[in-house]
Amino acid sequence: MSSYQKLNQSIAALEAQRGVLSDDVIDASIAALQKQLAELEGPEQQRKMVTVLFADIVGSTRMIRDLDPEESMEVMDGALKRMEVPVEEHGGHVTRFMGDGFMAVFGAPVAHENDAEMAVRAGLGILKVAREQAKEIEDEWGIHDFQVRVGINTGLVALGGLTEAEDTLMGSTVNLATRIESAAQPGCLLISHDTYRHVRGVFDVEPQESMKAKGFDEPVLVYLVKRAKPRAFRVHPRGVEGVETRMVGREGELLILQDIYRDTMEGCQTQ
Repeated sequence: MSSYQKLNQSIAALEAQRGVLSDDVIDASIAALQKQLAELEGPEQQRKMVTVLFADIVGSTRMIRDLDPEESMEVMDGALKRMEVPVEEHGGHVTRFMGDGFMAVFGAPVAHENDAEMAVRAGLGILKVAREQAKEIEDEWGIHDFQVRVGINTGLVALGGLTEAEDTLMGSTVNLATRIESAAQPGCLLISHDTYRHVRGVFDVEPQESMKAKGFDEPVLVYLVKRAKPRAFRVHPRGVEGVETRMVGREGELLILQDIYRDTMEGCQTQ
């Protein structure tokens, strides 16, 4: 008999004792059993669109091989905690630390329409923090070439479970995010096409060669994010992605709009 069944039987047995035992004793006992039952059942699971970020310190085993275990922990824990700051500043949270890296999620438990953008900004922030840390770690510990890589993907996940409660994320979206992170060069940020669709016009990106990801049949499109644009112009996808519809019969109106735009920009520059 499972623990779940035993707890239910105990609750039923206590209910049968009403009239023999006082209600206060029975209610207190049942409340304690129901609490255990809720822990066994785990948090409610749900499907949700999120953006998943993986960050990893490159070559960590090589870097700390000559350090004492306590020194290794000090270096790694200190680095990861500082790298976590950009995640929190941009509305995400780290769901799992993994020795020399972590996984973070944007869009859970509360979703925002710019979660993908915030994740990419956090990724750029992580790389900036890592560059600052590299000099400090070299001066203090004599460790050279401290670098971090970041991978980001957007898609549906299953939230909730018994392993990490509400921080449990499962699904191919998570798996692809970690594959993309592993494919990133040291000091670089790669994003999937699904993330790119949400941030077009906000960042300077370079399309990369399609990568073959373990567990995925089709080649995966990825983009190298170089920087945030000083003046972002968000591109909202409409119709069939990749198919641009020409403006027909509105040449005059388009010229008027272009003239107004140029006049406005020239006016801003002279002020």
